[in-house]
Amino acid sequence: MKLLIVLLALMATAQAQAPSYLSLCHPTTDCKALKRTWRGQDTIITGWLEQTFGSECKCADELLQSPEAKIIRVHLINSPCMRNGRCGKYELLYGETASSASKKVLRKNRQFLHKFDQVVRRFRNRLTRATGSVQCYVSPCLECDLNGKARKHLAARVSAMLPSCIIVDNPFGSACLPGYVCEKHGASPGIAAPCIIDLDGVDGTDINVDKFAARYRHCDITFYWEHWMNCIRGSFVDPRKRDCKYDKSIYDYTKGILCHSFSGPFSATCSH
Repeated sequence: MKLLIVLLALMATAQAQAPSYLSLCHPTTDCKALKRTWRGQDTIITGWLEQTFGSECKCADELLQSPEAKIIRVHLINSPCMRNGRCGKYELLYGETASSASKKVLRKNRQFLHKFDQVVRRFRNRLTRATGSVQCYVSPCLECDLNGKARKHLAARVSAMLPSCIIVDNPFGSACLPGYVCEKHGASPGIAAPCIIDLDGVDGTDINVDKFAARYRHCDITFYWEHWMNCIRGSFVDPRKRDCKYDKSIYDYTKGILCHSFSGPFSATCSH
């Protein structure tokens, strides 16, 4: 039954395209400007990363409380910072390795799982305040380095706390778990439906976006990404110390790319 519900939901949202605004929770995000991306549309489609750019996420709250329908994909914890040795102390995976974090999950370490549950509950609270329809995809761990058993445990934990959401597995360098929507990042990963693809890590200005969009039309959501969407302005800066305020013109520019290269929701609103 669960698989049937997931498949029906995926059919309803096939070929959705969206900007990958992973830094949306940063307090300097100009949400009014960001919302220009969906000007003239009936549905807001986007995704973000909880916790890393800020524990509060006023812009996410504003989007969720907008009258339009919403399709969102949210990552709950940040694994790349662990892999790169750059996690801030506010990150669940601060001071961990893939091995140590996996062991804590599988051994049901209370402190570790309590902190994880706090992130899940905070996102759940956002959903309870939402208005209008919300199609919710949730990835427990961004580009996850944890082993398959640990990822499966986190997926089951999130599913129990967020039963209305579709669970996404986004592993780094390994195969996706069966029974979940598979998410991969980059410009050319091989991936079968049901799937989500996100350019994250490959700037959209460096690729042929038309070919990218055509290649992944079978995926439920195709995310377009550029470095500025993570507030990257040069050398590495702690995510919470970045400047994420951009002029409204950059959001008009992003909508233009989505209008030009993708079919579906954006193609009908290019003149707005």
